[in-house]
Parts: sequence; structure tokens; C-alpha cells
Amino acid sequence: MEGLEYIGANLRYTRSAYGALFYVSFPLGDEPRALALGQNTKRSDIDQEIDKLRHWLETASPDHAQRVSHLHTLGITLIEKFHLTTSFDAIDWAIEYLQEAIDLAPLESPTRPLQYLCLATAYQVRCERNMNTADIDSAIKLCREATYITGTTHHLRGLQMKILGDAYRVRLNCSGEVADVNESIRSYEEGLDLDLPINMIRIDLTHALGLGYQARYQVTATMLDMDTSLQLLQEACDATAGTYQIKNSRRRDLALGHQIKYLRNEDTLEINKAITLFQECVDHTPTGDPTLAAGYANLGTAYALKRRKVGSFKDLERSIELLQNAVKISKVEDPNGSSILGELGMAYQDKFFETKLLSDIDTAIETWQRAIDSSNTTKQQATQLQWKSRAVLERFHKTKSVTDIDQSILLMQRSLENTLPEDIPRAVRLFELGSRYKHKYRNTRAKEDLTTGTTHLRTVIQDPSIDVYAKILAGEDAMNFFALAEDWMQGYEVAASLIKLIPPLIPRFLETFDIQYVLRDIEGVACEAASMALYAGKEPSVALQFLEIGRDVIATSIEDLRGEVGILEEKYPDLANQFLTQRAALDIPATEDSVPDQRYKRGNVFENLVDKIRQLPGFKDFLREPSEDAPKPAASEHPIVVINVSRYRSDAIIISHDQILSMALADLSFEKIKAQSRHSPVVLSWLWDVAMKPILDFLGFTKIPISDKDWPRICWIPMGPLSGFPLHAAGYHNDGSSEAVIERVMSSYSSSVKAIINGRHDTKTTREVTRDRSLLVAMENTPGATRLPFATREVNMLHKLHISMSLDPIIAKNKTNILSQLPHCKIFHFAGHGFTDSQDPSRSHLLLEDNGKSDTLEVGKLLSLNIRQSQPFLAYLSACGTGQIKNNTFLDESIHLISGFRLAGFRHVIGTLWEVSDETCVDMAKDTYEGIRDGGMSDDSVCRGLHMASRALRKKCLSMLISRKERQARKDQVRDVGSTGEIQEERASERDVLPCEEDDSVSFHSILVSE
Repeated sequence: MEGLEYIGANLRYTRSAYGALFYVSFPLGDEPRALALGQNTKRSDIDQEIDKLRHWLETASPDHAQRVSHLHTLGITLIEKFHLTTSFDAIDWAIEYLQEAIDLAPLESPTRPLQYLCLATAYQVRCERNMNTADIDSAIKLCREATYITGTTHHLRGLQMKILGDAYRVRLNCSGEVADVNESIRSYEEGLDLDLPINMIRIDLTHALGLGYQARYQVTATMLDMDTSLQLLQEACDATAGTYQIKNSRRRDLALGHQIKYLRNEDTLEINKAITLFQECVDHTPTGDPTLAAGYANLGTAYALKRRKVGSFKDLERSIELLQNAVKISKVEDPNGSSILGELGMAYQDKFFETKLLSDIDTAIETWQRAIDSSNTTKQQATQLQWKSRAVLERFHKTKSVTDIDQSILLMQRSLENTLPEDIPRAVRLFELGSRYKHKYRNTRAKEDLTTGTTHLRTVIQDPSIDVYAKILAGEDAMNFFALAEDWMQGYEVAASLIKLIPPLIPRFLETFDIQYVLRDIEGVACEAASMALYAGKEPSVALQFLEIGRDVIATSIEDLRGEVGILEEKYPDLANQFLTQRAALDIPATEDSVPDQRYKRGNVFENLVDKIRQLPGFKDFLREPSEDAPKPAASEHPIVVINVSRYRSDAIIISHDQILSMALADLSFEKIKAQSRHSPVVLSWLWDVAMKPILDFLGFTKIPISDKDWPRICWIPMGPLSGFPLHAAGYHNDGSSEAVIERVMSSYSSSVKAIINGRHDTKTTREVTRDRSLLVAMENTPGATRLPFATREVNMLHKLHISMSLDPIIAKNKTNILSQLPHCKIFHFAGHGFTDSQDPSRSHLLLEDNGKSDTLEVGKLLSLNIRQSQPFLAYLSACGTGQIKNNTFLDESIHLISGFRLAGFRHVIGTLWEVSDETCVDMAKDTYEGIRDGGMSDDSVCRGLHMASRALRKKCLSMLISRKERQARKDQVRDVGSTGEIQEERASERDVLPCEEDDSVSFHSILVSE
């Protein structure tokens, strides 16, 4: 919910920089009053102080010696009042009085730097509310003037750096420029570099630096910034003494940091830390304190957030109880009152999601109406109207009442009426309003609803001031809208504009984990766009182009930096640096309060720079979209089949050296794939019937090749929910039928056509010759994992076999040794355990050991390696699930151990889709490597070697199955004549034998090769 992290944050600075301003005001001759007021948060006392000061100014002589100090103190006091009331009159008067004090003071007055800081603070505070860039620019200018006057050794220097850093941090919200947050951090760090004692200013600077890194995290989404922020906030919290107000302020900001991190990684530890800190705030706040309501609300919100991700229903009930307490004790004039009611409304809506009781959603709607009625500003009211609209929409989903959808639309329209054109939430509200009409259209099928809804969505897509992420969400909804209306041409037009927005969504400076976070909500967009193009009658090459642009974004980002951008860095380093800087600036996500036209301006700068680069020799096609004919050369050696599955349709896009065709797969549906289990033997025959047989028949592969030399080959690229299914193993196997993919063609896989092209390009641009070594790793005993008795046997066998392949085998298992040897090996073979991380695929890893302790080699580490210049030939990962993606959110990105080794530079990778038999791995590895050896270690030999090994395993499996059936038949016959002796004998001989379908067949289905 908008603003949920800032309940009570209006008191954040009261006891930090502003408290320091009170403390250092003694040169103006009013220290006792400043100190007394600086420890006071009661509005009545502050109003009394303001009245006294105003009365004195009205009655005293204009040239009274204390006039300047009283004007100054009145201005500071009005800032304090603004924090308690959010009254713009108070902050406007504060600025006026502080400016008058400066105008009256002599230019050479020693208090002028302090006066500048106070006025800068007032401008900053007002900018935080009105987002007027002129105010924050004035604040920064005043801070700079103060620092110029005092120099670097003045006793106010630390405070100056604190306030200057705060000002830049506020300007970040207006500009969205990462330069501002960097300048903020630099100012805080300069203050901390001073020889300051451990006092309030030093602690304030540490705390502010933590907030600065947190602000940069919210711009860049880089977890290192978040972790640094938490470390600094913890340090400041531990060092803070004084009143409970000051300590609670520190606890709250630290709690919010843990809460923000939890929203990113869903780690229960983080939200529990936040809850503990919020509870301490409540425990240390006395009854009657005006901040207690905000304390209860923050704690209640934390429990609600825990429930939404990882918690229990009890957490939700606790949240409602706390938020009800907050509402109960909240004063009528409390500026947080509306936000607290909004949080309570959301908690009741969460309860409705659990109970499905209309009474709960009705209570949520009533609570949001109270929040609307108690809103202090039109901006706050717009937010509460938006949330009430969402709640009424949820009730519509339950009741299907036209009245509810009409009311939801009306509420969102009112929210938009209260939203300024330059407000960031306008994009989301336009998007949601368009979406409301989609829900209405499902019921009415009225053309008017279609036109109105899509108009709102198109507005979001076409507005240059709106950030890319909002455009993508609106575009996806617009495609769904046109699909409902079966208006495929307009849907295609939206798809064409939408798909181009995906690559710019990813800043180049992000780590893989951070990119995954950005991409998680656009899973499947490219697949839907491709389907839309085919429905609109476009050429298959257009649909394929959509898939190539909109999927595999992480790999493309890495390849660009090592490819075109890497070449640019080598030849024109200054331009490359400009490109990376501008690209990062363009990809900064908009904050709610940032200025919209900044993104538009940055976009123009970036496009002009790209045009400049394209004028350089050899860079004519720099970062241009691939042409429609670009994929054909990738299929020069064998066909490539892309199987695209979306909610709209399923198709095979078939690429050959001279054409790109498509065929509809009418029986392969999104819903049916979701209902299938990848591990079930039944899925293999189903896949054959609905997809693989039709494709192979279309290509003319209808029978077993006559000779082993004549085996055709296909590279499969499965999309969407079909990713991770064993296409190469599809077919009927129990009766030895030739109705199976493995009996028609050899199979390999790729994540995209781009990946194939890049891999082949690498072989043509090799600058180093790889030494003919093989690196062998056997992890028979891994700390914390089950023993693999055949792993050592596998590697010992390969040691001898690799010598016959003219390789120099090296055995290692220490992570450090492995990483040092990888760039110098031609083949890397790992026999051990693999782990698939369902929440973060980039943390999937191979399990290793280091000095008797467990260690890992993660995908993220592999992606950071670049050993392609040495052109390693093969990585063979004889471990469980190295090609597995357990989280469907990341299917489009194909981030797993196989892709990690491919992007690191390995030409081919053999891996698995799930668990494999320890013993069977030995035979598969032996047969595969013998095939590679006999094929001269050519590119084709890897696929052929694995294919022949898989056929041999299939034959063995079928033989075992037939033998098992015959033995069972004999047992049944013996039972019929009443004998039991033979049964016992047969059982004893079978004790250690696993059934074929539980062991060897799983290995056959699982192992695959990636090119």
C-alpha cells in the first residue's frame, strides 16, 4: 500500500538533524529555549511557544538586538509544528521567518552559516511534501553556501554534510537521478571522515548514510546496497542513547529496512527482525504519546506482510488486532490516521482472501471509506479511493454483480481525478481503470467497454513520461483485452510495441539475482506476444523475433556486454563508458514522487548516443533487433524447432537453412501442460501424441534411420510451461515401439536461437588455444549430503578413458582449485550432488567441499566467469537437476546450472532435468565419452554420443522390463499350483534390484545436451 512504510516517518528528523539545529542555535542567544523545545513533541506546547514568539516580534522594537534570534527560533519551531501537523501554512511561515532573519543579520555574522542550514532544512521539508524542485534546489544552494563560508574545519561541518546529504536524498525523489543519491552518500561519508567524536552528529551521519544506501537500493535494486544500509542502521541504532523518541526513531528505520529486504527475498528472518524492532518501539512508548498509534500500525502492517508471504492466519489476526488498536487511539488530527485506516482495510481484505466471507470484504470496503473521509490531502484521498476500488473489484469477483464493477470503475475514476498529470501513480491508476473495463467487458461484451478500456491502457503504453515497467503491465493487459474480443490485429499492434520494451527494462549494472527480481512479473509476455502475431496472420519469423527479443533477457544482457558492448569497450572505451552510464540512468525505475519528464529526456540522450555509436566503422547494427532472416544460418547444420505455448495457442516454429515455418499444435494447451507431471511416464506418450509426432511427421522423420551415420538431428527450444519437459524422451517405450523421438532423431536443446548463434560465433573468434586437459571432480562424500558410492568409480573410469582421448585428466574437488583450472580445461566433468534453488535460480549450485566443510559453485558465480576465449569444449554435469527450474516465475530466463556453464563459455553442456541414478550415471558417461572420442570430439559427436548412450540405456531398460514381466508371470503360475519355494528364491535374488521405471528409465528421460 502506498506510504505503508512511512507511517510515523514525519517524526524521523525531529530528533536528528533538526534536534542538532536546536542544539547549535546557542550563538543566537536562545539556547535554553531551544533545548527545552527540542525535547518536546506536544502540539499545545509548540503552539504556545509560537504564540509567545509572535507576540514578542509584534511588540518589540524593529531594531531590537534579539530580533534576529527570535525570528530564527520561530522559524525552527514552525518546522517542528509542520512535522506534527503537516500544515503547509506552518512550513511556509517558517521559510518566511528564517529568510527574514537572514536578511536582517549582518553579512559577516558568525551565525550566517547556521541560518543558511536552517533555511535549507525548511526548504527540504517543504519539498518532501510538495515535490517542488525549486525548493530542494534552494536547499542545496544554501547548504553549499554554508560550507563555502565555514570551510572544512568548522565545528558545523559534520552537520552541514548531514543536511546537504539529506537534501540530495530528497532531490532523488524529484529527479530519479542516481547521481543525486550518490552525492547524498558522498556527503554523509565526507561528514563521517571528519575527526568527530562519537556524538549525536556522528551517529546521525551513520544513520543517514544507512538511509542513503537504502534509497540507492530502491533506485538500483542492488542487494549490496540494502545489506550495507542495514549494517549502518544497526550501528546507529546500537549507538543511540537519549530519549525514547530518538531510540524509537532508530528502531523504526532499521525495522523498515528489514521489512523492505523481506519484500524482496521473502526471508522469514528479515520480517521477524522487523516485527521485533517494531514491538520494541511500542513497548518503549508511553500511553498517551501521539506516536503510539503509528507504532501499533507499523507493527500491525509488519504482521500483515508476514502473512502475505510466509506467515499464518494467526499473523493476520494479530495484524488486525494491532491496527484496530492504532485506529482506536489515533487522534482526529493525526496526519497518519487515514494511512492507518487504509492498512486496516487491507488486512480485512487479506482476511477475505482466506475466508471468502463477504462480511470480511464488506468490512474492508467500509474501512477504506473511513480512510477516504479522513484523508488530509487530495493525494492521500486518491490513494484510498484506489484501494477501495480494488476491494470492490474483489467483491465483484465473488458476487459477479454489475453494480460492484460499476462502483469499482467510478472509484478509480475519482482517484484519477484527484491525481495530477505529473504524479507517478497516474500510470498505475490508468492501467487499473482500463483493467476494470476488461472485467466489465467479460460480462457485457459491449464495444463501448472495449474501446474505453483499451484507450486507457494505450495511454499508458504511449506516454513517454511513464516508466517501462508500467507500460509492460498495461500492454500485457491490453493484449488480454483484445484476445477476449478476438481482435487479433489490434492485439498484435500492442504486442509489437510491448515486446521492444522488455530489454530496456534491465539495467546493465544489476546482478543476476536482482535482474530475476525485476523480470518475475513479466513471465510469459513474449510467448503471448508471439501467439498474438500468429493469430494476426503474421509470418512465423515475426513471432520468432518476438520470442528472441522478449525471452532469455539475462543471457542476452551478459552476451551483449561480452559481445557488441565488449568490442565497443575495446575500441572506443570512452563511448562505451557513456553508453553504460546512460543505459543505467535510463533504467532507473520511477518513484511515486519523481518528475516524469526526466525519463523522457534521458531516453532521448540515450537514443542519440546509440545513433552516434552506429556511425562508427563496424557498428552499423549496434544493438539493433535481429532481422527476420537472422535465425536461418543457425539452422544450417540441422533444423531448430521452437515450441511456443501461451494461454492463447500453441505452435511449433520450425527453422531450416532457407525458411521459417509454423504449425499449430491444437492439442497442446497451456492448461493441459500445467496439469501434467514432468516425472510421470504417462507424460512421455502424451507429449508424443500432442506435439512431437506431429512435428516429426511434418519434417519427414517418420522412421528409424537405416544407418547410425544417417541420424538426423533437431535442436529443441521449448517455451513457457513446456520448459523442463523431456521432449527428447517423448514416445511409447514399454513395448519397444519406434513411436518415440529417440528412435527418429538425435536431440539437443537451447534456450534461444541467439544462444546458438553466439556459441558458433565464439568458435570462429577463438583467440586462445585450450590446453587439452580435462578437469574431473568426484564428490562421493559431500558434507551434509548422502554418499554417492559410484561417483569415484565414474571419475576413475573417465581418467583412463580421457587418456585414450589424448586428454590430460586432472582430479580436483576443492572449489578454489576448480575455479583456477576451469579456464584451462577442455572438458569439465562433475560427479556429485546438485541443488536447485526454487526461490532464486541463480543460487542453484553444485555441492563441493573445502577443508572438510561444505562449499558450493553457484550459477551466479558461473555467470560472472568469462572463459570463452579459451573455448572449453564440454561441461558434463553428472548431478541431479542441473537443468531444472522449480519456480515457474523464471521459465523464460532458463537460469540453471546448464545455462551457467554455457554462458561461462563452454561450447556444449550435458546435464539433467531432475534426479538420476548414481550407478546408471557411470554407464551413461562411459558410453557418451566413447561416442565423443570415436566422433573426433566434433560438435556433432557430443549429441551423437549422448544419443547412442541413451538408446543403449533404453534398450537395457526395456530388456529388464520384459524379464521382470516374465518372472512375474512365472510367479503367478506357481501361485496357481500352491507352491511358494520358487517365489522366495526369486524375491531373494531381486532384493537389491530397483524396478526399471523407478531407476534407469528416469536417467534416460532426464539427461540432455545443451548447445
